[in-house]
Amino acid sequence: MADTVTEYTIPELTPELQRGPVWLRDRRRAAREAFNALPLPRRGLHLWRYTDPSRFVIPPGADAGELNGDFAKVADLERRHLADGRLAGVVTDRGGREISRVGLDEAAGLGVVVTALSDAVDSHFELVERYLYQLVNSETGKFEAMNGALWNDGIFVYVPDGVTLEKPVHLLRAAGGAGTAQYPRLLVVVGRNAGLTLIDEYGGGSYDVAAGQAYINAAVEIFGDDDSRVRYVALQRQAPATASYLTHRARIGSGASMLTIPLVFGGLLSKQNFGVVLNGRGAESKMYGLLFGSGYQHLDNHTLHHHADSQTRSNIDFKVVLRDRALSAYTGLIRIDRHAKTCEAYQENRNLLLNKGTRAETIPELEILNEDVMCTHGATLGPIDPLQLFYLRSRGVPENDAVRMVVSGFVTSTLKEVPDDLRERISDFVSSRLEGL
Repeated sequence: MADTVTEYTIPELTPELQRGPVWLRDRRRAAREAFNALPLPRRGLHLWRYTDPSRFVIPPGADAGELNGDFAKVADLERRHLADGRLAGVVTDRGGREISRVGLDEAAGLGVVVTALSDAVDSHFELVERYLYQLVNSETGKFEAMNGALWNDGIFVYVPDGVTLEKPVHLLRAAGGAGTAQYPRLLVVVGRNAGLTLIDEYGGGSYDVAAGQAYINAAVEIFGDDDSRVRYVALQRQAPATASYLTHRARIGSGASMLTIPLVFGGLLSKQNFGVVLNGRGAESKMYGLLFGSGYQHLDNHTLHHHADSQTRSNIDFKVVLRDRALSAYTGLIRIDRHAKTCEAYQENRNLLLNKGTRAETIPELEILNEDVMCTHGATLGPIDPLQLFYLRSRGVPENDAVRMVVSGFVTSTLKEVPDDLRERISDFVSSRLEGL
């Protein structure tokens, strides 16, 4: 394992700080000042109970570098899905340095905008200036401030009022190899009574720990206006010597719905924070997460549902499957404000441990400031039920096949929520992790 860096400041003359108009440069500099002033989160406190924050500090001199992994292969596959009519468009982000689009002609005819964030700063400056940094900023944390200062380019998606994009838009983010650093940024604005399905896929990274890690620090901000419908799928399948940090925040208005599907398969070290603010009466948010860890992966996830208005509903179902020596830490917070009455909130985290040596930690949290609510939470942790295996083996199913069948059944409810063009690949990820059991 490469040495970790515990102290690092962003220099004043860093090129990214000079990008964009005056208002954006001011925000970048403010993020830099906040990052330099904020201490590292204290190890062992709250969300850092099980993960060393210094392992996410990107060493000086790391840059975007050359792309790594199967980016071209996956891009070709998704373009075939586009040609087959499964997608509205494909956007490729090469380390925040080169962003290109395929398809999206029909979407553009409806007024939908999918473009590089650097272009949107000029072409849709009122929207970008209004929303950028609202949900993920230096107040969110030190690493969020780092992204706010150092992102080179990102992706901007806008769906106008009354428009529903029936097919998903697939974003492909490619990372560089050993010793590189990327800062992906995504800003999504969905108008009143509008609809969008977005697949946000993160690949590439370093394959050799001895050669050095690749570092990813990503930020996602999603805004759904009243009565909007947003489906967001985050797929993290990065290479096995990659340290990946992602913060996602969404805010939805009255009568709006948000479906968030975090899928975590890759990286040596991964910490992801998914949160939705239910900011209008009758808003509804659902999260269906799936994590599959193997080898020595260390995977740390946090979810947040913040009920900021009355008659809002939320549900979290986060499933974890571990084998070998993998570790998962999950913390889920439900927060209901004092004035947010008659809210309903549910949270469940289920952990399936396929062998001795794995470790799962689960911490459900409730912060409820009034009594007119209905909330439940629960967690399970343990190996496969031996009675299930006995039942299958008594009917002639070999033990390895029986294990695969049980795991397949465990994840089926989550896979049903995944868009068609992605479902087969996710099933393949699960199958490959089960080889050798």
